[in-house]
This record gives sequence, structure tokens and C-alpha cells, in this order.
Amino acid sequence: MKLLAFGTITLTETRSPQTDYLATQSPQGQIKQILRESIHEALRTAQGLEPDACLIEIREQLCAIQTYAKLAGKTFIFVEEAITCDRYELGGRWEDAATLFRGPSENASVAICVTQNGSLLYRNGCAWSVYKDAGDIDPAA
Repeated sequence: MKLLAFGTITLTETRSPQTDYLATQSPQGQIKQILRESIHEALRTAQGLEPDACLIEIREQLCAIQTYAKLAGKTFIFVEEAITCDRYELGGRWEDAATLFRGPSENASVAICVTQNGSLLYRNGCAWSVYKDAGDIDPAA
């Protein structure tokens, strides 16, 4: 087993069908897979936290992922934007605030949203996945 630590991101390398799959990928493909896994680990960690801590955790993990990507020769850019919950198909009210982390394009398909009340959502494509619902969003609406 090989343990790789980077900032607050820790990646454990073991022999499994998934690592066998990674071994068959190009180095670029391996980096993309590691970035995806790091984002999902950040979401799993943040979903159990209070709203302010959740926001800080997501921000710090995205910064760590950005640094890892840079060291690996990849570009990982994210923008932090203050929004209201009635935007981006969140299904909330304009009175409720949120923070959206997205790529540099305003129409980026990949995004993470943390609401002021503590909801946590992730979008990779068209639909939001709700990691935590604090009652201020309804992306299905």
C-alpha cells in the first residue's frame, strides 16, 4: 500500500479493480480520476458539518485540489460566487443565500453549492445531487 498525502487530501493506493483500471489509463486519465475522487471525498466529509464549517471545508479542499492539479501539470480553476437559492435551478428562494463553486464559465456544468442554512449540492452535468438538505432548496422543483 502506498499512502500519498497532500494538504488535507490523502490518497491511499491499494490493489483493487479500481486501481487496476487506473493502471490502464493514461497519466492524464489517472489525474482526472484522482481529481473526481478528491471532489467526492470533500463532499462526503463536508456533508456532516455545520454550515460555516461545510463552506470552509469545501473551499479548502478545492484549493488543495487546485494545488495538486497544478503540481501534476493540469489546470483546475474554480470560481467562488455568492448567489441566492432561486438561481441555477436550486429551487429555493431569493431570500436565502448560498455560495456556488464552479468553473470559470458561468454556465459550467460542474458545480458545488453550499447554502447559508447548510444544504450541500453537487452538479456534474445537468441535475443536482443533494448531499445535505437543510430545507432551503428543492432542485427537483
